[in-house]
Amino acid sequence: MQIWFIFSLFLSVLVAIFAVLNSNVVPIRLYWVDYQLSQSLVILLSAVLGALIATFSGLFSKIRSTLKIRELNSVVKSLEQKIIDLKSQNTLPIINESNITSDDSEANNNDRKDKVLLKNE
Repeated sequence: MQIWFIFSLFLSVLVAIFAVLNSNVVPIRLYWVDYQLSQSLVILLSAVLGALIATFSGLFSKIRSTLKIRELNSVVKSLEQKIIDLKSQNTLPIINESNITSDDSEANNNDRKDKVLLKNE
């Protein structure tokens, strides 16, 4: 965050120096109106206008992402509520490590018994 601030400050200083070095009066035509302005003023106004456009563009993007995050959080909350409701109805099996290991040990014991029976035959 601070690096971007320092970088933008550096660019602003470069634009200001460039504007001061180019201070001739130039004609500006905006469709039907003609102006005589200092070139440095035109450069600075263009830079400020570009910064404002970039700021508003970033602001709209930030608002859009914030709205999307809010929408996704509400979906997550509704799904969590569904999980709680299903757990309260006992429709979800509760799986923990003791169930898994005991099933595995029983299967291993059965395999061993089968192997012993096969060897004895």
